[in-house]
Amino acid sequence: MKLTFKFFLLFSLLLLFLPSTILARKDTGPPEWAFDDPMELADWRDFHNIDPASVSTVTKVRDKNGFERSVLRVVSIDDDPYIYPGGSVPSWEPFDAYDYPTIYIGVRVQETDIWRVDYVTSTDGLYNEEKSQTFRVEAEDDFVDLEFKMHWQYMVKGFRIHTGTNRNIVSEIDYVSLRGPMRVTQNPKRLATTWGRIKDLL
Repeated sequence: MKLTFKFFLLFSLLLLFLPSTILARKDTGPPEWAFDDPMELADWRDFHNIDPASVSTVTKVRDKNGFERSVLRVVSIDDDPYIYPGGSVPSWEPFDAYDYPTIYIGVRVQETDIWRVDYVTSTDGLYNEEKSQTFRVEAEDDFVDLEFKMHWQYMVKGFRIHTGTNRNIVSEIDYVSLRGPMRVTQNPKRLATTWGRIKDLL
């Protein structure tokens, strides 16, 4: 009985303190990427005017509060850099534009620039200016959570993110989601302290 209670208490506390990015992820619905798992990079191998080495691995960085983040570090090597979330032939199922009108992005950039997102649909498979939205992304010394209101239509079958209009710009993408903002992983020091308290309770 005592052993059962210990397992129950441990399980409950782990659910409370596990990184929310893990709990938030699902196997169904529109796509999202948190870059906690290097396997996710397989979805980001198709790009243009981006340094291949920069997107070949997950990069660990810290924000101003000391939280560790796993990011996709995009370095442009010419103007009009862009990348296909999920690949040029997407790894995800088409989604209804009406149900998911916003792209949520956590990002930190070196210089203010104009980003653009264009897309293809079930009725038009060509990327063009008519199916695109531009957004001004401000340079910040910390990560910001952005919401790109897309105003897209029909069933969205693929999209590209243009990370600015200049070369030699570094963009650190913390997450991309169609479901909503994703919270940062806990501070490793705080997580270690929490685990220590769990062991003390047992």
